[in-house]
Amino acid sequence: MMNIENLIKAYETDAADPKGLGRFEVLNMLTNRDVLEERRKEMTTLQAARLLFDDENLMANSEQVMAECGGKSEFMKLRQHNPAPSAWWWFLEQIPVEQFS
Repeated sequence: MMNIENLIKAYETDAADPKGLGRFEVLNMLTNRDVLEERRKEMTTLQAARLLFDDENLMANSEQVMAECGGKSEFMKLRQHNPAPSAWWWFLEQIPVEQFS
């Protein structure tokens, strides 16, 4: 299993610039975000702050993330494992884009 710092760095990179990721890489990014949530109590204050910033980048780039999967309907297919509704990163198509512009 990757350590928290490596997970944050990977998520940071993908959330900031999702162009060219592709479906598998988007799935990997969302799965990494799940692990970060599970391990949140192990994070330093700085790591938690970085995660918040990275989450903001992910939300701001949500349209690009979905486009990299082939559109909203293809993005929604990534949720086959039925993530919890609190795992908002799996439900980017439901977040109004105007919120981030």
